[in-house]
Amino acid sequence: MRHGETVAPKGTDARPLSEAGQRRAALLATLLKDTGIKAIFTSNLERTIKTAEPLAQALRIESKPLAQLSVQFKQSDVDAFVDILRTEHRGDIVLLVGHANTVPALLKALGYPVEIKIPETEFDNLFVLTPKADGPPTVLRLRY
Repeated sequence: MRHGETVAPKGTDARPLSEAGQRRAALLATLLKDTGIKAIFTSNLERTIKTAEPLAQALRIESKPLAQLSVQFKQSDVDAFVDILRTEHRGDIVLLVGHANTVPALLKALGYPVEIKIPETEFDNLFVLTPKADGPPTVLRLRY
């Protein structure tokens, strides 16, 4: 999923969550607290960390900020993260709070063949990816 709404304008890394973004983060915790999430990953930017924080607190797990999943990522960074998911979290339910460009890149790296675009003005996308033994994963795009 993408982080919640921010205060500062696009183009700066230091963009804290707005009040709407904070409400969205609290809603996320309510929606996902009983889903069996075992790990939460974020980029190393405040807006993703704060979006994940209420859920991490509710689940009593520590989110893991990863610098390589920030806005200025390389495809090799996404591929390395996919390797982590496949080796350390195989079979786990995992949440990633990323950005408008990193979330689609991750879905693609995980085998989803349909190009996903998240407009800069949308903060309510939640993607549920379910791997399959044969063929591409199933992806469900939800709004919350």
